[in-house]
Amino acid sequence: MADKYDVIVVGAGHGGTGCAALLALEGLKVLLLDKNPRVGGKSMAHHVKGFTCELWPTVGLPKGPGPWRTLYQRLGLNYDAKFATKDFCVMYKRASGEWTRQVLLMDPFVPPDPNYLFDDFEFNAKEREYAMGVLTEMFTMTPEQVDALDDVSVKEWCDRHPDMPWRLRSWFYYNANAISVQLPELVAMSELQRSHYTTSMLSEGIGLPKGGYGSLSGDMSRVFEAHGGMLKLRTRVERILVKDGEAIGVITENNMYKAPIVVSNVGIQPTVLKLVEPYQFDSGYVNYVKNLVPTLGFTGMRYILSKPVLPWSGVQAWSEYSWWDLERFRKARAGEVPKDVTITMSIPTNCDPDAGPPGKQILVFGTNCSSDPEDKQIRMLHKKVDQQFEEMFPEAVPYIESKEGYVGPAQVSAQSRDHVLPGQGGEAIGVGVTIGQTGKHKPSARTPINGLFLVGCDAGASGYMGSHGAAASALNVAPMVLRYHLERKAVLWT
Repeated sequence: MADKYDVIVVGAGHGGTGCAALLALEGLKVLLLDKNPRVGGKSMAHHVKGFTCELWPTVGLPKGPGPWRTLYQRLGLNYDAKFATKDFCVMYKRASGEWTRQVLLMDPFVPPDPNYLFDDFEFNAKEREYAMGVLTEMFTMTPEQVDALDDVSVKEWCDRHPDMPWRLRSWFYYNANAISVQLPELVAMSELQRSHYTTSMLSEGIGLPKGGYGSLSGDMSRVFEAHGGMLKLRTRVERILVKDGEAIGVITENNMYKAPIVVSNVGIQPTVLKLVEPYQFDSGYVNYVKNLVPTLGFTGMRYILSKPVLPWSGVQAWSEYSWWDLERFRKARAGEVPKDVTITMSIPTNCDPDAGPPGKQILVFGTNCSSDPEDKQIRMLHKKVDQQFEEMFPEAVPYIESKEGYVGPAQVSAQSRDHVLPGQGGEAIGVGVTIGQTGKHKPSARTPINGLFLVGCDAGASGYMGSHGAAASALNVAPMVLRYHLERKAVLWT
């Protein structure tokens, strides 16, 4: 006989683990399944020569109010004890070829002065005045004004400012790549404004979680199990079962588990196009899901240094030639080596001494790529990142002890969402950040099948990127599931 539960959650990423823990706290009998040996999804911890890190770098958690702080509080966890801060470095390559370094102070936090940007851009007085006006416009938008930008791309918004200096436009395009992980022609300006300008730059600073990002799901899974939840790892779900338009459970390689509610944290496209029999949905919904646009992917590597050299929690480095718009993206896909690439780096050993052996340092860094697990240009980008690292950090080169774990969309897809459509699977975030697919257009967390819900970056929350979006989704979807559970009970009791 199949095991029976109130809710089955498929996928133990941040969204799935958070949602499962919140439901377990409400007294529901919940089963959490994941194909990996550890929880964490895309942020699952990896152990490399004594270091603990992720597949790719993470810019940092906001220290101030936000979905992670709220989620930890709801689960009775101490967010402040989890948080580790270090100053953050932003680098920009001037036209002369010089890489500038601006250190953003995080402990204590000092709000960044936009003049550091204007200095890097070598703006004159008129350009500074214009740029300050544009940034003021961004910071003072009302919620209604932000909502109106759901159908306006970053490029279109910049086009509305014909006198905008080129390097300021470049900054917005770079942010579209770095924050929303998408091309400026496709990123909704509302999403960039919500996720970056209101939750990151105006927060109380950023830092890294002690134990790494995977430990966030680890903390939540322990709360989940302490409240009666059942966690099964190395358990791949082969099929979500549906009968008469209602979810009834899942099938794994070795078992069947029954529940009237299934919550999927494996991505809307793999859920609808692979885990559920396609005929269970009408063709309109299937076509809608097929046409959702994935974000860009990310590819990178990890350097181990024989001594600590770089003093920050992380680095963002870019130039006016490093960001991708549609034209530059197509050229890179065709094999043209970019003049520069945008580099994101995290240095976990600076925030958490337990993340690696004493006296050494690990650098986790890389750049944007396509989301296609079959992309043939990944190695070209690796070579470019290696070359640019030496240009940016000559003081670190003599201490490179080893280069570990070149990764790309193929590895990301294998660890997180299955490859079910051309060009899809290795996306850094998910779907639902492009114009017409975010904000009021965000995919619904409630699917057309009764009892089948979605959680994670694809659905359930808007305005937060990456792990922040997953945490926000868990906070929003868990109450939806609980209400459905209670409504169903009420019907059965009558």
